[in-house]
Amino acid sequence: MLKILLHSLKVSDWAADFTDGTHLCALVESLQKRPLKPSWNHRPANQHHFLENVTNALNAIEKDGVKLVNIGNVDIVNGNIKLILGLIWSLIVRYQIGRSKFPPRKLMLAWLQAALPECKISNLTTDWNSGVFLSALLDYCEPGLFPHWRSLDPSQSIKNCTNAMNIAQREFGIPKVLEPEYLASPWLDELSGMTYLSYFMKPGGPGYNATMRWVNTQVQRPVSNFTTDWNDGRVFSEIIKGLGGPAPDPDKLRLDPSYWESNIKKAVDAGEKLGVRPVLSPKDMANPEVEHLGIMAYAAHLQWVPPRPPLSNLIAVHLESTSGRVGEPTHFRVELLTHDIELSNVRAFVVPPHEKSPQLVRLNSRGQGTFVPDKYGMHEIVVEVDDGSLGGHFFRVLPRYIQVAPPGMAPCALGSLVEVLVNATGAPKSEDILVTAYSPTARALRCPLKKVDEGHSAIFKPDEAGIWEIAITYQGRHIQGGPFTCAVFDPNGVTVHGLDGALPNRAHSFEVDARGVGVSGELYVDIVHEKHSLVCSVEKLVENKYRVTFMPRQNGKYRVYIYFNGYDVKGSPYIMRVGTKGRSGKTRSGSHNENKYRSESPSVHYTSTTSTARRSYSPQFSPRERDVYSPKSPSPSKSFGTEVYSSSNYKSDTRKHVERTSPSHDYYLSSEYRKTPNRDDVDPYTASYTSKLFSDTTKLNSVSRRGDTSSPISSPLTIRGSSAVRSSPVTVTTTTR
Repeated sequence: MLKILLHSLKVSDWAADFTDGTHLCALVESLQKRPLKPSWNHRPANQHHFLENVTNALNAIEKDGVKLVNIGNVDIVNGNIKLILGLIWSLIVRYQIGRSKFPPRKLMLAWLQAALPECKISNLTTDWNSGVFLSALLDYCEPGLFPHWRSLDPSQSIKNCTNAMNIAQREFGIPKVLEPEYLASPWLDELSGMTYLSYFMKPGGPGYNATMRWVNTQVQRPVSNFTTDWNDGRVFSEIIKGLGGPAPDPDKLRLDPSYWESNIKKAVDAGEKLGVRPVLSPKDMANPEVEHLGIMAYAAHLQWVPPRPPLSNLIAVHLESTSGRVGEPTHFRVELLTHDIELSNVRAFVVPPHEKSPQLVRLNSRGQGTFVPDKYGMHEIVVEVDDGSLGGHFFRVLPRYIQVAPPGMAPCALGSLVEVLVNATGAPKSEDILVTAYSPTARALRCPLKKVDEGHSAIFKPDEAGIWEIAITYQGRHIQGGPFTCAVFDPNGVTVHGLDGALPNRAHSFEVDARGVGVSGELYVDIVHEKHSLVCSVEKLVENKYRVTFMPRQNGKYRVYIYFNGYDVKGSPYIMRVGTKGRSGKTRSGSHNENKYRSESPSVHYTSTTSTARRSYSPQFSPRERDVYSPKSPSPSKSFGTEVYSSSNYKSDTRKHVERTSPSHDYYLSSEYRKTPNRDDVDPYTASYTSKLFSDTTKLNSVSRRGDTSSPISSPLTIRGSSAVRSSPVTVTTTTR
């Protein structure tokens, strides 16, 4: 029985009830939700009126896109049951199932298969005879309505169908257009099955609403239909991106209708990587007249896609070291933890401090990347796969070391060990080589020689801060380039005032006093909060004394890294707590933290060599650059015999001859030396700082007495440039604990 709700009419006889055209006109108005024009005769009196009514209804149907074949007004007035049923089916397809170039059967099956993946539905007839699938459909429409459908006995088909159809009518108002016995019959025809099931998936039907409810749990903007709300592609992208697919950000899509198809294609391509393919093409889904069942079926498929794991579970980033240095390569490796991602789709970026635009780093076939920082501070590695990104991998970059021009040596810390390696051509006698270290107060420290594989070795331990000179003589004469100067600084000589009392969104200043280090130098400050470096200004008040100003944005713990001449000072990083009442004005110095582990400040084992460094992942070897002082000190007498030297011979002004250079040194970080003992307890045979310096020329012979140029001592101690490999190095090794 057909009910025409708008006009409170019922059709019980397909042939007789459509004869005068009134029921057909009422049915068309109910389906189109608008009155027919011209109006039809509600009280026809003769056959002429009957034919006018039917003609009016058929014309309205044709204008709405329903194709009528071999049916006219006379056929309906005469009660041709076969043609009337064909017309009714055309109306069901158009107004209840939907219109599309795809067969309605295919679209209905697509949604049913997507909504009930556990049922393995393949047709609209025999699969529904047992009543089990209909019961499952009820539970999909309203979860919990029929939870025990899996335990139904398929052999009780009539009972199952009767129960399910009763619940469907009671809960959702779905009419029994079929008898339960017919639905349970193996002779159920497909059109009858499609007609009944179409009530579940029509707009506003229980299945339609169930899929819509899930969609609205996945998106921020409410969705009210499966047609026009999806045309621009934003809903597709938002759902697929939320499930872990590489869909574009919906807010970045272009909303011009000419881009709709492209937007949807990007989302559909991302959905295919999740294992879901749509029934309709992107072009069809971008059409405002799209059939709702096609998009509805695609959404139902997405409903059962398990969310993709986060990128942190799919990709790992391995850093060689958590710290590097300006101008030196930092190496990292991207490891794929799943076969679902191809390395060719992975892009790596490094975000320097105080910058929003990341710098692209090319990865090789093994996922290895190299980045050379040009700023000190916290750097972040960001990995992108399609439209997803993974950050949170930080490394700290220290300032450049300072470098001196010849005859200077790299500065070293007070109490460290300096080893002089003399590499000579020929076979000189040990007694002909003399190594003497002169302190800033002109004390002479004789450095005993011992024979080593590289030549001869001499070790001394500076015990004064200031400029030292190392004289190397052969048969009483300085080797070429000598004597060599070395700036020795006291790492305990830095104090910090005024770290306490900082408040959010207020400029805060504190002072750093490095006058106690013993030599002039350069000071750098890096303030870090939540692994990000903050902008700060460093104002020089007097020599080696500075005022640092920055603006904290929120409460919390801040780390203040202080570097002198490129080195971490002892006690760095200092902890500053913003937003708490502190003891403003108190002094903090490195000596207070002498025996504490240094957070995020591993000791550095660095090596400089003219030979090509062999790169490996652990430990790290990479070229480094240093900025060191180049004092021009008066040299001792040309002949080192038994003469006594006064302190006036060794005074040096370190402030006048600072020169930045870019030699190639190598270093690696060693996590084994994190604890900083007292400088008086240094073991002369252990080290965490090692520096080698090489000749700046391929081979330089020393000047011998009376113009003799055949001295066996070669390669005087000078800082090399970035030239090619040089032979016969004279090497100085500085070791610090």
